Amino acid sequence: MRGVAITGLGIVSGLGLGPAVHLQALRAARCGLRSLSLFVLPGLPALPVGEVDPELVLGQHPSRTIALALLAARQAVTDQELSGDGVVAVGTTTGGIFESEQHYLRHRGQGGRADRELLRHHPAGVLADVLSAELKVSGERHTFSTACSSSANAIGYGAACIQQGKPWALVGGADSLSRLTYAGFHSLKLLSDEPCRPFDQNRRGLSLGEGAAFLLLEDEARARKRGASILGRVDGWGCSADAFHMTAPHPEGLGAVEAMRAALADAGVDASDVDYVNAHGTATPANDRAEGFALTALFKAPGPLVSSTKGSTGHTLGAAGAMEAVFCVLALGAGFAPSTTGLIDPDPAIQVRHVPPGGVAAPLRVAISNSFGFGGNNASLVFSRATQ
Repeated sequence: MRGVAITGLGIVSGLGLGPAVHLQALRAARCGLRSLSLFVLPGLPALPVGEVDPELVLGQHPSRTIALALLAARQAVTDQELSGDGVVAVGTTTGGIFESEQHYLRHRGQGGRADRELLRHHPAGVLADVLSAELKVSGERHTFSTACSSSANAIGYGAACIQQGKPWALVGGADSLSRLTYAGFHSLKLLSDEPCRPFDQNRRGLSLGEGAAFLLLEDEARARKRGASILGRVDGWGCSADAFHMTAPHPEGLGAVEAMRAALADAGVDASDVDYVNAHGTATPANDRAEGFALTALFKAPGPLVSSTKGSTGHTLGAAGAMEAVFCVLALGAGFAPSTTGLIDPDPAIQVRHVPPGGVAAPLRVAISNSFGFGGNNASLVFSRATQ
């Protein structure tokens, strides 16, 4: 998949709005997790989440998920004219369910005709349709909903379309916090009562988040011809489905290993070429340990630098792959590997090369971003630094 240039980035999360704000936050190892305030669920505590500042979302769109997506997508395209029939590929897990929940709570399944508009954006596929209309672009529209790997797969698919001749691809993902996901993860006993601590031996579970991130992809020759600034490259995409359990990963990380191997093969690089891994790193006991086994199975010691950024943003589900793709591009461009916010005492069973506290300056050339979802929906992406 070599030759796919990244010419635009956009991101919004509990850390703020824009790539520059996020890079600054990662350099400072800032935690964007605060007590849930978006809604109240009787009987459930308001645990730490990565909630987007309401001032950023205000007035953007009636659907919270679409509002987040528009904030990020508009940054990615800026003033560029996306001519020709390109591709809009979006990853999401719950679509517009936040507003659908409001309708249900008001009417308990009855008609509710007066505010039926709350249901208009419920389907996951509406997100790509609205983005295309709002940005005034034409072309194919695709929606990926493969749990936590949704937007990673959207990026990989978009990059493949560029290789097959599409002029551009706007790829990414968005998910808002919702009662369904919050109550669901709480029922699985996966939520931490403190900001999550990926890879820490005292980790207590994940922290949910919300947000959106988008990348604009083009053929590198086309981008250079029009004088675009190349921010990085998508070099490889790999998927696997270990189908071990509905919610738990394979304990030895077999599917994770296969996804990373496939991505490296697609990129035409060896494991020894990888300088940094943005791990899935959700901070649940099973997931972190399985990913640690996968990383040690693939990389020879000392291996690449490894960190999880979910201690800063929370787990944004369908948006996670795209947000962490942006983090990889920022890390490659800045020559800076961010540390794992919340990691204090590394789990001795996870033998990876953790980024030192505070991050580290390093001449990063190749990075992998991992996104491993429920049901064994695994995806890995390989990125490389831009060269002028």
